[in-house]
Amino acid sequence: MTRTILLGALLGASAVPVMAEMPAQAATCVSCHQASGLGMANVAPSIAGMPAPYLAAQLRHFQQGERDNAIMKPMAMMLDDAGIEAVSQWFAGLPVPLPENPAFRGEKPAPHTMTTGERLAYQGDWQRNLPSCVACHGPEGVGVGEVFPRLAGQHADYIESQLRAWQSGSRAADPHGLMAPVAKKLTAEEITAVASYFASLGGQ
Repeated sequence: MTRTILLGALLGASAVPVMAEMPAQAATCVSCHQASGLGMANVAPSIAGMPAPYLAAQLRHFQQGERDNAIMKPMAMMLDDAGIEAVSQWFAGLPVPLPENPAFRGEKPAPHTMTTGERLAYQGDWQRNLPSCVACHGPEGVGVGEVFPRLAGQHADYIESQLRAWQSGSRAADPHGLMAPVAKKLTAEEITAVASYFASLGGQ
């Protein structure tokens, strides 16, 4: 019963039964993120089903220079508050394929049977004070609340680029100050492994 309640809380935000009509402000966005909101590898991330407050916050981060991207900054600057709200709500309402019955940490096999990406995602590396990804992003990276976005099914190249951005400081907006210290503990090989693991979950 407890597991069912937790899964309902984690996944409920993505279960939107009715798709609203696309607002005019989103017409430019879909050229990269697609009308499905699932994006394209090496072009744009999947943002379908992300919480609207999270998406709105990211657009404002681009406007304010807290996230550095030569394409997204001018796009974000075109939006006023009403436009940010309309675009965020619409993409949040798009359906997204998520892992069915995502496994909680105790339901996973022994760490020695896991790939490097899966082990870091579920176990972390406490000898390096490196927490597991799922401790914040939820079982199999389905996302938690309005702060910790979905990683399941996200494009591997995007996850890699964002971890490197946290490392370099070109992405700095983080309400809990967690991501930069975590990212800086990861090697290039570990970043690739973690990104590939989460990209393999859900469906595109």
